[in-house]
Amino acid sequence: MGIKSLRTFAIAGIAAGLALAIVPAASAATPHANAVNHVSGHIKSAQQSTNWSGYAKTGTFTTATATWNVPTVTTSSSNKYSSDWVGIDGYNNSNLIQTGTEQDTVGGRASYGAWWEILPASETRINMTIHPGDSMTGTITKGSGSSWTMKLTDNTSGATFSTSKSYSGPADSVEYIQEATEVGGTISSPPSLSKTTFSGLTANGANPNLTSSGEILLVQNGTTYYTPSAVSGGNSFSVSSR
Repeated sequence: MGIKSLRTFAIAGIAAGLALAIVPAASAATPHANAVNHVSGHIKSAQQSTNWSGYAKTGTFTTATATWNVPTVTTSSSNKYSSDWVGIDGYNNSNLIQTGTEQDTVGGRASYGAWWEILPASETRINMTIHPGDSMTGTITKGSGSSWTMKLTDNTSGATFSTSKSYSGPADSVEYIQEATEVGGTISSPPSLSKTTFSGLTANGANPNLTSSGEILLVQNGTTYYTPSAVSGGNSFSVSSR
């Protein structure tokens, strides 16, 4: 896989965070290399992003969990990158702690992997073999002081990974996201994916009770590529690809 320079997030109508790519408000492989980041910034009412799709919620959070199925990526002649993850922060600020999986089409071949990340540091690859269809559970948990733990489990294979790191973000949002990755300074065109279901979502150990106000559609150049479904039971939804 080529070097991915920076993951960024931008929602319509505000330039917050770093290297944002704004959507006008009126407009409805191989491992990750180093220098890969996920970045924040958006307003709740716009609900469009050039590289995020899913749901977010604001508040004060010490833990977040999500389970999702790794979607199958449709290969193409052009390289395209995407990922699924659970995170804390990033919705109102440029901080972010997260863990997830990816599905890319690179050189006409499908590539799958796993990673964790704390901004502003680069993404760190997790040594875990990921297959399309695998059921994954990611959890972000605050420990004592500034210690936070990121845990990722492949429920299908039984493989698990956990690491604890120092993190000092405000922890004022949770996110459950399918993303198009920025590569070499440009947000990737979203690859076509099979439907992804996020379920068993928690925030602070309870149902996050997600609502439509936190829904995010991935829109590039007026085209909606990834669309989240309505939330079921406050803690489950799916993302459909164009």
